[in-house]
Amino acid sequence: MSEKERDELTGLQYLNQVRPEAMEHLLSFFRESSRHLDAKTRFLISVVTKVINFSARGLRQYIPRAMREGASRDEVIDAILCAYPAAGLTKVVDAIDVLRALDLSEFEPEEKEAEEEEWIDFPDPEEEVGPGWVSVLKADRLPSGESKKVSVKGEEIALFNADGQVRAVINTCPHLGAHLSDGALEGEVLTCPWHSWQFNLETGACLNQPERTVKTYQARVEDGEIQLLID
Repeated sequence: MSEKERDELTGLQYLNQVRPEAMEHLLSFFRESSRHLDAKTRFLISVVTKVINFSARGLRQYIPRAMREGASRDEVIDAILCAYPAAGLTKVVDAIDVLRALDLSEFEPEEKEAEEEEWIDFPDPEEEVGPGWVSVLKADRLPSGESKKVSVKGEEIALFNADGQVRAVINTCPHLGAHLSDGALEGEVLTCPWHSWQFNLETGACLNQPERTVKTYQARVEDGEIQLLID
């Protein structure tokens, strides 16, 4: 790896490169330490810790994650206030300022209802589907460069329009479970929103962790509908 490429790595990516065994143990410990907690609780706890150590960047990351998992604005405020005994009033007030500055409109009730309506057009959740090609979304609802998430047979699947080519992967990063539908798309490469793992959407290969992959689905557009090949 060149010096320039190394300089462009995030801190976590750099440690994964130079101390892979230590990082694997550390991340395994992290995963095990919260495996009995649901995602919303885990992210609210992270909000508390970010207030105590006061990390505006961390708050901007974990507040939306908590709300994406169902936390209300009031629950986030409660989490911030819970940090008061260890953090003190100044950090609590600063954290509230970070919260107020965030654009959380997508998590407001009317926005959440609209998002839920977009989750899936068909098939009917009560209907048995597969094996074979299954229609999951109208093609005009997935513009170029955008993503949508659908649910088929109990699995969340992320759909992407990669420069006119529809791609589909399981909506869970194999690293720490982030929603890949929230990632950044550039051509056929998707970057996870949490720790910047990158995946080739056609093959599912992880570009910076070659031993890891994400499950892919064959996708096509027929009669104006996006269809997935379901086992």
